[in-house]
Amino acid sequence: MRDITYHMLNHRLINPPREPQKFVKAAIDFLQKYARDKKVFCALSGGIDSSTVYLLLKEAKINSIPVFIDHGLMRVIRGVEEREYIKKFFPDIVILDIRETFLPKIYGEGDAEEKRKLFKNAYSETISKVIKEEDCDLLADGTILPDIEESFGVKITDLKETMTLEEETVLLEKNIEGFVKSQHNLDIEYDVDATVQPVASLTKHEIRKILEFLEMPQELVYRKAFPGPALSARIIGPVTEENLIFEKKVHDIVESRVEDYYNETYGKTMIINDDGEQEPFQVFAAISEDLQNTKVTGLLDGKRTYELPLCERGEWDYNKLTSKASQITGYARILYELGSKSEGKYDVVIRSINSKDARTATITNLPIELLNTLKQKIVDITDTKNVYFDVTPKPPATIEYV
Repeated sequence: MRDITYHMLNHRLINPPREPQKFVKAAIDFLQKYARDKKVFCALSGGIDSSTVYLLLKEAKINSIPVFIDHGLMRVIRGVEEREYIKKFFPDIVILDIRETFLPKIYGEGDAEEKRKLFKNAYSETISKVIKEEDCDLLADGTILPDIEESFGVKITDLKETMTLEEETVLLEKNIEGFVKSQHNLDIEYDVDATVQPVASLTKHEIRKILEFLEMPQELVYRKAFPGPALSARIIGPVTEENLIFEKKVHDIVESRVEDYYNETYGKTMIINDDGEQEPFQVFAAISEDLQNTKVTGLLDGKRTYELPLCERGEWDYNKLTSKASQITGYARILYELGSKSEGKYDVVIRSINSKDARTATITNLPIELLNTLKQKIVDITDTKNVYFDVTPKPPATIEYV
């Protein structure tokens, strides 16, 4: 998920037209209302939310600085580091490399919320430094609708277009029971007049429609969602220099091969299925040194829980396994064992989900032949021990593992 950031004022585009052409006009009017003649810092991660924000700023002819923060935990995409990959779409992006200072802080940290706090601090320190150096007036971010609802526990229409820090704090405290997880940029003030959030009312599917309207490449339009805490959300337990290298390798194998399958089958890397879901909405690999004995995240009555996973073996039956996982109790999720070997250090979980907006998710019904191909590629890596496929929808599981 993207970040919800606190400042003295937050300007959000509330309930605009949904048709892309009309939305873009409304967003331009919104940005010119609040950001005309201002200098705007734009955190550009390369994801579709922040990309859309930056493109809207350009459409509105706002003076903005697009910044990519490279903390070292971004994914590798078809063998290319994300910092290089993003330059294809945004050649004017400013890349800030904070690996030397950030990585030593997160190495060894295994607690989920502590990982999020480390990212929150890293982002805030880096953003604050640039805002001060460049004398920025505003900050634009890619907060979208599910972020608002997960962190505030309210509907977008319960918010005002402009709200103060005090008003948002009261709202958050009032709805604390609706809290699912902290965002990695939550509860931070920057030395700017305000934040502008032009896509706060949109879902991922609607964001993709805007990108198509703006004639962006399909490679960007169908780019998979990526968590704020980056690959630390997919390394279960402490992050180390060694397991980060392994995670990047297996993550790239899984994401690229599944995208190839959809491209070969449907002519694009994501489809809208019969249930109106983006399929696959996310596809990735997570790792652990001892998955069967490590607690992972789940959802119970809308709240985050931490329980052990249940591992299943035997004949592959998508319907039976996903049905059982949807009703699981006492465990966080069900993992189907695809293969294993006696030696190796890391367990790998393949996760592929379909969703409309990340608030709920179903399991992608990938062919067992494709899963076996992935398993073989991953098992062939020396450090691999066991390979699983996560068959648990959201709820009762979260999409990520941290």
